Amino acid sequence: MKKKVMSLALAAGVLFSSGELVHASLGDDIINTGDNYLGTPYKYGSAFGNTRTFDCSSFTSYVFSRHGITLPRTSSGQASTGKYVSKANLQKGDLVFYDTDFNGSINHVGIYAGNGKMLNAQSKGVAFADAFSPYYWGSRYVTARRVINDKVEAAKVVAAAPKPTTVYNADGSAVTSGSVHKVQRGETLWSISRKYNTTVANIQKLNLITSTNIAIGQALKVSGQSSVTTKTVSAPPTAKVASSSVTTFTVQPGNTLWGISHSHGITVKQLIDSNNLKSNTIYPGQKLVISK
Repeated sequence: MKKKVMSLALAAGVLFSSGELVHASLGDDIINTGDNYLGTPYKYGSAFGNTRTFDCSSFTSYVFSRHGITLPRTSSGQASTGKYVSKANLQKGDLVFYDTDFNGSINHVGIYAGNGKMLNAQSKGVAFADAFSPYYWGSRYVTARRVINDKVEAAKVVAAAPKPTTVYNADGSAVTSGSVHKVQRGETLWSISRKYNTTVANIQKLNLITSTNIAIGQALKVSGQSSVTTKTVSAPPTAKVASSSVTTFTVQPGNTLWGISHSHGITVKQLIDSNNLKSNTIYPGQKLVISK
């Protein structure tokens, strides 16, 4: 019986610890995402979504947006989100804040990476640094905030799971064939969705999960019908078309909604309305409808 319970826990992507069900840390996924931009040059005021350069807060806001977490654009704004966490209780993925010129205001933010390290965009570019170095960061440290929560009760996961519906690929076509992906180290739901030309939401529906937390070795359905049969069928996403002039645009690394709208002679609002977007966040490979 004990072995059966452990097997069920592993299949759900959780482990029992001190009476709690703990999902694999989203903090690890966030650090892995940020690690992809090591060495990217620093530029103060770099626009959100621009991955050719970063400043400290454009870096943190972009990395967290890849995991469905929206942060304010500035370091001082980010310091007011989430919940306070003490230095002794820092976990991977927590935000750490600094006053670099000792003027009483927060002006730098990094992502805690564990073992006293942080990942941040600084003058030498995106890099890991000693978060509490006695030679610099230690004396400038102010506070930390936790904006992710990697502890979820299993009952809440089941109760909050969306009702199964017919699932559609990113291009609007219905998923018909079935396949399973085994999660590898460093993978996230977003990277897996790109690999199979689908979306994070589709994978969550197929596996009846609401969190973005996944565990190494976990088996995920990436296509096919959801595991519970239902007559509820949702229509594939449709774009709002303002006129007969319609084209599509594939998002490239570094693209922003403002840049795309400017190059096509339309407004950001038109782009958002035409593609039913809920925010300004876009990702490489995404297809956008351009209607004029």
